[in-house]
Amino acid sequence: MENTFWDSNFFQTVVMIVSVIATIVIALWKFHSHKRKELSNAATILLLQIDDIERNIEYVMSEGIINGALQEAPMHYSAIICEENQWNKYSHLIVGAVSQETFEKIDAFFKVAYRIREQQIYIKQKIQQSIDSKVWHYYNAAYMQVSNAEDPIQSVKTIHHKFNSMSVPTFIQLEFANGLEKTLRQYHRLSDGTAYLELKKLR
Repeated sequence: MENTFWDSNFFQTVVMIVSVIATIVIALWKFHSHKRKELSNAATILLLQIDDIERNIEYVMSEGIINGALQEAPMHYSAIICEENQWNKYSHLIVGAVSQETFEKIDAFFKVAYRIREQQIYIKQKIQQSIDSKVWHYYNAAYMQVSNAEDPIQSVKTIHHKFNSMSVPTFIQLEFANGLEKTLRQYHRLSDGTAYLELKKLR
């Protein structure tokens, strides 16, 4: 009698149903675990980039533009506000995991950061063009001196000294300084507010 129960269709059906349910539960657990890990990773990457963006913008604010005047060396050596927009990459994971207000604040922060980045890149390009032009004029002057000089080495040293002692400021249109100042006024730290804390909870 016992053997027939274990061999019966009913028992085999129950075993099969339990097995299917267990497989579904494990698959759902793995799926949710993967999604949770993915969300946590996205939040960590975004928090790191927000910190980096704030540091870079605040350097430009304090060193790159003073009393409306662009500071050539600090702007030239300033780190690009951000290389890749991680928000564009991960915002679809964050939507629904934070409040709408938080989502909008983070979105606005990244939009402003990218407007500042655009202005920064324009200015850095102008500075690089100026450097390239100075270098071209230096070599042009050096080769002209060498071709006409009795002592070419001394002539090159003289040109080198003259170019190092000259301080010709880079010509950067006023619109660039105005554009940078305008976008910097739109900037607000995200790490001081509740949106940053809400994002931090997802880690």
